[in-house]
Amino acid sequence: MSSLVFLTGATGFVGSHIAEALVRGGFRVRCAIRTTSDVRWLRGLPAETVETTRIDLSSPAAIDESLRDVTHVVHAAGITRASNESDYLSVNANVTQSVAEAAVRASVTRFVLISSLAARGPDGSRGPASAYGASKLESERRLQAVVESGGSLEPRVLRPGGVYGPRDRDLLPLFQVARSGFVPVPRGVGRLQPVYASDVATAVLQALDVEWSGDGPFHLGGPEVHTWEDIASALGEAIGRPVRPIRVPAALFLAAGSLSELAAFIRRRAPDLDRRRARDLTRLDWTCELGPVEQELGWRPAVSLRKGLMEAADWYREAGWLGR
Repeated sequence: MSSLVFLTGATGFVGSHIAEALVRGGFRVRCAIRTTSDVRWLRGLPAETVETTRIDLSSPAAIDESLRDVTHVVHAAGITRASNESDYLSVNANVTQSVAEAAVRASVTRFVLISSLAARGPDGSRGPASAYGASKLESERRLQAVVESGGSLEPRVLRPGGVYGPRDRDLLPLFQVARSGFVPVPRGVGRLQPVYASDVATAVLQALDVEWSGDGPFHLGGPEVHTWEDIASALGEAIGRPVRPIRVPAALFLAAGSLSELAAFIRRRAPDLDRRRARDLTRLDWTCELGPVEQELGWRPAVSLRKGLMEAADWYREAGWLGR
C-alpha cells in the first residue's frame, strides 16, 4: 500500500499544488481543511479530507487522531497576512510545534515544513526583515526542538522565495495593473528569483522520496535571477502588450501598502498589498543559491519566468479572473 501523507494548508494556493503533486506521485493524501475553506482546488482528487471541526490544529488529541496510519507529514498551512504581529507567531510557529509533536507521537517518518525565504531575510541580511519572516524562522526552530526532544522524525525544511502561478491571488493585481501598460515598482536594484508553484510541489516530492544528510533548510527559487525590468517584459508577453516598469520611491510604495490595508479593512477582505509585502519588496534583493538543494535533493526548477507567467495568465483568463 502506498504511503499516507497528512497535508495541512491543502486548500491554499501552494498547498493545492502540493496535493496534486502528491497524488500524481502515488501517495495517498489526507488533507486537513477548515469548515470555511474553499475546497474547489481539491475537487476530483482522490484525497481524504478531514474537517477542522474534528481536527483542530491546536488540539493535540485531535491531531493525534488525524495522524492515524500516516507515514509522512507536509505542513504547508500558515498565514502571510495578519492584523497584528502576534498572530504570525501564534499560527505559523505554535501550530507547527503542535503538528510536529503529534507526528513524533504517531511515529511519522518524515516531516516536510514549507517555510519561506523570508525566514532568512533579503540577500545579505542577518535575519528576517518582518514579523512574518521571524515567525517562519521560529517555526523552523520549533520543529528542530521537537526533533531533538526524541523520536525518529526526519525534518525537511524548504524555503521557497516568491511563489507564483495559477490560483495565486497575490500576483493577480500585478497582471491587472499591467494591462494599463505600466507597473509601479520600488526604486532600487530589486533583483528577484520567483519560483513557480509546480516546481515547489516537485521539491516536496523530492524531500519525501530522497534520502538526505540532514542539512538544510533548503532555499527554493526560480532558474534565473530577474530585475523588475525583466518581470515587466515577461508580464507584457503574458498579457500580449508591452509593459513598462515605473520606479517609485520606497516611502511611496510603503504608503501604498498601508492604504491598501486600510481599504481592505473597511471592505473586510484581504489586502492586495500590505505593509509587510511592501517592506519586503523595498529591501534590496531576494535571491538564493540553488546548489545545495540540487546536490541534496536532485531538484532544479523547471519553469522559466516567461513560461510561468504565460501559464498563470492563461489560467487567470480561463478562471475569469483577468478577462479575455
